[in-house]
Amino acid sequence: MRIDTVAAGMSKAAMPKAKGLADGIEVWCSFDKLVSVEDLKPNPRNPNTHPARQVELLAKNVRYFGWRHPITVSKRSGFIVAGHGRLEAARELGVQLVPVDYQDFASDNDEMAVLVADNRLAELASLDLNSLEGIIEELRVADFDTLLTGFDETDLDSLLQGDDTAPGDDDGDDELDKGDVTIALGLYRFKLTQEDYLTWIDSVKQNVGFDKEAVVKELRRRLGA
Repeated sequence: MRIDTVAAGMSKAAMPKAKGLADGIEVWCSFDKLVSVEDLKPNPRNPNTHPARQVELLAKNVRYFGWRHPITVSKRSGFIVAGHGRLEAARELGVQLVPVDYQDFASDNDEMAVLVADNRLAELASLDLNSLEGIIEELRVADFDTLLTGFDETDLDSLLQGDDTAPGDDDGDDELDKGDVTIALGLYRFKLTQEDYLTWIDSVKQNVGFDKEAVVKELRRRLGA
């Protein structure tokens, strides 16, 4: 059941109410209408990809929390502008109805810029590991499923233990300062500050998910190695 200790003590009148139901899934976000997934059109030029692991986590998140964000569709083109991953999550869940927000755009360029920015702006964020560790510890104490944060246990342990070596790194490079990280791929070696490395590797993981092989593949692609 999804009733925690605080909610259990509330009267029915005080309990928050969802804005609606979409195939049995609560809808908490603002939306214009519930639309069949079959009627939605992904933008064929969408540059943002959604690995299977990300879709699986999105689906789990939606199933537990309900719809917290709608799928945004352009009135101009009829294509999805934001929410391609949420559409895939709906298909993963096997639901037919999803909340949709229809928006106007002054030009095709405006629409495409929002489409690209939807993922790109999130990539530019970085994690405060101290704050994350505190939040995760609180969730673990409450016996809450931390997978709903988007991180599995392996990812969290690796991240919070401060693993500052990239796949393929050599151990113990005496020439490096403690704050430096060396990335070694084949014949290529790249030296970064730890801060730049963490920002960079975080953006890689947000693009491809947290599967080690996928991360290594993306690193090689970016470095041309």
